[in-house]
Parts: sequence; C-alpha cells; structure tokens
Amino acid sequence: MKQIFAALIFAGCVFGVQAQEGTENLVMPSPEEARKEAQANTKYLAAQSLKKAKALLDAYGEFAPFGAGMFQEGEVKYVWAIKPGESTEGVNPVMVLNAVRRALSSQAQAGRILGSAVVYQYQKEVDGETQLQINTELEYLNGYAEVIATQYEQGEDGIEYTTSGSQSFEAKVFAGFGSTGSAEQ
Repeated sequence: MKQIFAALIFAGCVFGVQAQEGTENLVMPSPEEARKEAQANTKYLAAQSLKKAKALLDAYGEFAPFGAGMFQEGEVKYVWAIKPGESTEGVNPVMVLNAVRRALSSQAQAGRILGSAVVYQYQKEVDGETQLQINTELEYLNGYAEVIATQYEQGEDGIEYTTSGSQSFEAKVFAGFGSTGSAEQ
C-alpha cells in the first residue's frame, strides 16, 4: 500500500513538473480577444438555439423552456426539462427554467461547457396586440452574459423571425465565473 501511495505521489510530482514546463509556450489571449471569442461563440450558440426553437414551433406550435450547452469542440447539446412535443399545460415555466439553468450550471461547474443558452417563449401586450418572442439567455465562461429577444410571427412557410434586440444581464448559469461581461457589439 505504501508503495502505491509513493508511486502516486511521484507520478503527481512528475506530472506537475511536466505541466509547468509546457506553460512557457502558452500565449494568453488579451481581454479584447477573449471578449471577441465569447461573442463569436455565443452568436453561434444563439443561431443554433433559435434554429431549434423554430423547428419546435413549426412542429408543435409551442415548446417548454430548454437549454443548450456549447462544448469545447463547438458541439451544441440540448437540455430538456420537458421533452419536445409533450404537453406544457399546467407546467410552471419558472420551475422549468430553473431546472434547465441548474442542469447547465452543473455542466459549467464541472468544466464541460464553454457557453450556455436558455431559451423560452415570451409574450407581451403592446397597444392591444399580443407580441410573441423568444428570449435566449446567452452566457460564456468568462462572464459574458446577454439576453436576445427575437420576435416572431406565423408566416406562410411556418414561423418567421421578424426583429430582435439584446441587452446585458446578470449571469445565472456561469454565476461567479470570470469577470462581468457586457453585450457591447
């Protein structure tokens, strides 16, 4: 047992030295480069999430809040509290949103994802008319966080996105990671 423990300590020391030896060749990105990377990756994540939301609206006419995580290789995987096509009648959307955020947050804390999107439908009354929109809360591990509101309407060929706007917001999935980001563009 002592030999195994000693071997593990030795292996850890050697690994530590090897890891330190390779760091002198690493180049740290500037804050501006990190911000641009976060914006590019969250833009990609937003596009993938809105494409999925459109497909769900076209297929089912609605969807429950869902999430998306972006992995290091650029792969996007979705998180469902309620599977697409299942009834959302009687569902508390706040509870579903929080469940999706918790699932993504656990992936962020484990270092598995670089960015996240939380996607949900929102409607508001403006001048007596109901305006439908999809809100996409985007976050990145450096603290960058913005929400994009995208209005949509039913067109001849299905759901059509009309206008959108964005603003910074306080991170929820990556809360405590990096510095506070902004959605400056």
